[in-house]
Amino acid sequence: MRVLLPLFLTGCATTPWGTWAFTLELTAPVGDECATEINHNFTGAHPALVSTPTDESWTASSEESASSQLFFGRIDAYGQGSMLIVGTEALPGIHNEDGSWTFGWTGEEESDATATHASGYDYSVHAENSQSLRLKGTFNNEIFTGNYLPNSQAVSTWGESDTWADEAAVYVGDNGEAPVGAYLFLTDAAGAEIPANNGRAVYDCDTAGCTLSVESTCTYAYAISGQLTEFTADDAAWTEDAGQPAGL
Repeated sequence: MRVLLPLFLTGCATTPWGTWAFTLELTAPVGDECATEINHNFTGAHPALVSTPTDESWTASSEESASSQLFFGRIDAYGQGSMLIVGTEALPGIHNEDGSWTFGWTGEEESDATATHASGYDYSVHAENSQSLRLKGTFNNEIFTGNYLPNSQAVSTWGESDTWADEAAVYVGDNGEAPVGAYLFLTDAAGAEIPANNGRAVYDCDTAGCTLSVESTCTYAYAISGQLTEFTADDAAWTEDAGQPAGL
């Protein structure tokens, strides 16, 4: 597992300049790190129902663990703050008022796409994605303790006409462009779950246009510790890629 390391640190007034050997504990997810929120205006539709086993005779469990990841990082002064260099990653940092140190970076991207047909059909999709890498902990002389806190967020929002004419259907089809059936379901008369859709000849939504928004967020926390070494900036060429991966 490759880990990109943006870091946040809490600590005393110790100046953490120098080359550090960090040990990262990559524990297995416990199951609640990721969450998805769906908002829509499709009449009678709902996200997929979570089914539970009806046979209580079965009990299952699983566990996994791996050895720590070892890597080097160098911290130097940078303007009014600091900079942590891990391999090819550069992570700006600041010394907070409570004595903590914060190193990190958030990458973001955003996109929009629209399509309109003269017969009265409109479609749009807006997407936002971000990934934040942080390390947060405490420097105490030659020792660091804290947490590595990566997280990501993805938001996609679709808007589409509820009905449209034959002229637009030649290009759009009869069930629209928005991926409604991938996220929403309807319960039929027999109690079965069937994918929802935006049919061009049926009013599927409770307002003039159909909307669907899906937001997925994942937040993790891993223990990390560090030891100041005697390596200097001249050693950076060979310490840059030195270390050990997590596990085998």
